[in-house]
Formats: sequence, C-alpha cells, structure tokens
Amino acid sequence: MWDKTESHKIVHYYWGESKTQFIRESDTYAHWVILAAEEGTFHYAIGDEQGEVGFGQIVLCPPGQTLHRKVNSSMFSFHFIEFKWSEQELPPSVKTKAIPSGAVAITDEQRLLSNFQYLKQASTDKDLTAHYVVDLLLLCLNSVRSVEEVQKPIDITIRKVAAYIEENASKPMKMEDIAREHGLSPSQFTRRFQDAYQKGPQQYLISVRVHNIKEMLIHTDYTIDTIAQLNGFQNGFYMSKVFTQQTNLNPSKFRKTHRV
Repeated sequence: MWDKTESHKIVHYYWGESKTQFIRESDTYAHWVILAAEEGTFHYAIGDEQGEVGFGQIVLCPPGQTLHRKVNSSMFSFHFIEFKWSEQELPPSVKTKAIPSGAVAITDEQRLLSNFQYLKQASTDKDLTAHYVVDLLLLCLNSVRSVEEVQKPIDITIRKVAAYIEENASKPMKMEDIAREHGLSPSQFTRRFQDAYQKGPQQYLISVRVHNIKEMLIHTDYTIDTIAQLNGFQNGFYMSKVFTQQTNLNPSKFRKTHRV
C-alpha cells in the first residue's frame, strides 16, 4: 500500500486480502475510485445505483460522490484505487464523457485477472502500477463499448481480415495487398476496419504482435532478437522501440517484472 505522487495520476492504491469487512462502509473521494473484488462479493451504492458485484466487475465512482460498500461474503479480497483522470493516458478516440459510473461487467476476464496479478506484483513500483491502472480503465471502456455495439451489424469481411491478421501476425504483410484481395480500396479498408475495431488495421496488427511478444517474454527464454524474428520484426531494436511505445515498458523490464 502506498500513496502516489501527483505526477503519476494515482492518489492511493490498496490491496486488501482476506478481509471480512471494509474499514469504512461509506466515503466520499475527491478523485475517481476503482473498487474491484478478486475474491468474494460486496454490495455497493452510488446515488440511486446499487447492486452486488464480484470478480469480473469493476465499480467506478466519480469524484465528489459517496461510495457505499458492504462485504457480502465470508472471505473477501479486493483492489482499491483512487486516481486522477488524464485523457492523455488514453487513446485519442476515448473521451471523458465515455467514462462509466457504477458497476461495469468486464468482457475480458482473463486480462482482468492478469492485471490484478500484475498490480499486486508491482505495488511498490509507481510507474508500473499506473500502467496497469490505465489498462483497467481501458478494459472498462472497451467492455462498455462492446455492450453498446451488440446491435451493430457484423462486418463479415473485416472479421475475416482480423482473423487472418491474428493467425499470420508473425509474417510480413502489407495492408494494401489485403485490401485488394478483398475488393476494397485502401481508404475503404481502413474506414471499415476502424468502424469495426476502433483502430486501423496496422494498429490492430501491432496490438496482436505486442500481445504475442508479452507471452514469449513471460513464458520463454528466447532472446529479444529471436522474439523479434518470431513476431514479424526485422530486429530486436525495432521491436523494442514499438513494444515500449505501446506499453511504456521496454521488453527487458517487462520480462523482469512479470517472470515468476
């Protein structure tokens, strides 16, 4: 547990393990708050909104509002984060008005669990903790967006392209060639991909590669140059540059932090 300096945008982070109750069952905060259960359930209320939540859900409380909470299970472990919102931490497409309030059901529970584990491991490293908190916020925003887009028509062509990119991310590929193979101009291809995934096809490829790089850094002893070659990069230097831009951590520090 520690208090974070202003430059890191996090006011306070606390991991509560095996608790039977909250120290205080209500409080009002000057900044945004995340309250998330890793084990057990709790009841929350923010204004007129209330409910029971457990793992797979995150409660977001806006500044100035009172957060009521009560443990509902015999054993309860949770993450509490008070933070200052900064749009600069997030992609340009994310607007402040999109910040949800109340309970958000996370669609990617495996990524959520990974973030919880990383948060606990990085609890004494302010930069790393800030990085994982931003990722939690992105999970919330992506989950809300996924629910909103359930009724949107599925672009079958773009879904097939996305699947192709995921399966062949380790190989060299040119987006203009993929567009032509599917009877689309480069501008049509980019626009339709952006509509479907909120990112362009090249950025989607990078995100897939970065995910695969993370897995190799954690689960193999391959050198940086070998991982680069296995993920479509010409060399380790360029891969490291891209990886650092996407994660704010260089590959060596990421591996050192996440290896058990």
